[in-house]
Amino acid sequence: MTSIIILVHNAYNYVKNTIETLQMTKNKDYEVIVLDNASEKKVQKLLLKLYQQKKIDKLIFSQENTLFAKGNNIAFRFCDPKSDRVLLLNSDIDIRNPEWLDEMNRIYEKGITSLGVVEGNPYTRVDGFCFMIDKELYQKYLLDEEFEWWWSITKLQAEVLKDGYPVKGVKDYQNLIFHYGGMSGTDFRDAKGMQIDGEKVISWFANHEINIIDHIDNINTIYKANSKANRIYRKLKNKK
Repeated sequence: MTSIIILVHNAYNYVKNTIETLQMTKNKDYEVIVLDNASEKKVQKLLLKLYQQKKIDKLIFSQENTLFAKGNNIAFRFCDPKSDRVLLLNSDIDIRNPEWLDEMNRIYEKGITSLGVVEGNPYTRVDGFCFMIDKELYQKYLLDEEFEWWWSITKLQAEVLKDGYPVKGVKDYQNLIFHYGGMSGTDFRDAKGMQIDGEKVISWFANHEINIIDHIDNINTIYKANSKANRIYRKLKNKK
């Protein structure tokens, strides 16, 4: 079983799209845990509605914006005892293929499997917007809250690599999902740990490297680009 954790901070239309398109997922062996980071009232009302519709299994409201590391660590405490994997999923995602979770599970080994790769800058690593990790490993390390935003996911994967487990990143993933990116505002700019030196990041990895998978080519894109929802969100993206 997979515990899917989604952090929310405003971005009403994108949050709605993420959770609604998530419903097309073919593999139903998952739960959806949402932590709201002090969003505006209309987003909180939306989340309550989606919870009542059973599109969200567990809903937590925070009075502050806990940002990425602390928020995921809090939500992790609510994972079902039976789950063996945790998937951190951003709230500005468009699920394009009902087999996306099956495909991630197919290539998964105990460790980390992620959609998206950040090349260089300063060290090649997997992205964190759709990040699957063994529950036992997440519990062992957690996200380092001294790095409140993306460097926490970087440090976590470096620790998993050094522990001898594989970290896999799919470079071309858009036949599975689409990530709009940056739709929850700019609060991260003042997050702790953002000004870390690149050499420090490189040292975390101790020369261990991730495994890059160019693409998953045994399935085709299943994406109704002419649907009403996708027309709306394409327009939103173009305005950004």
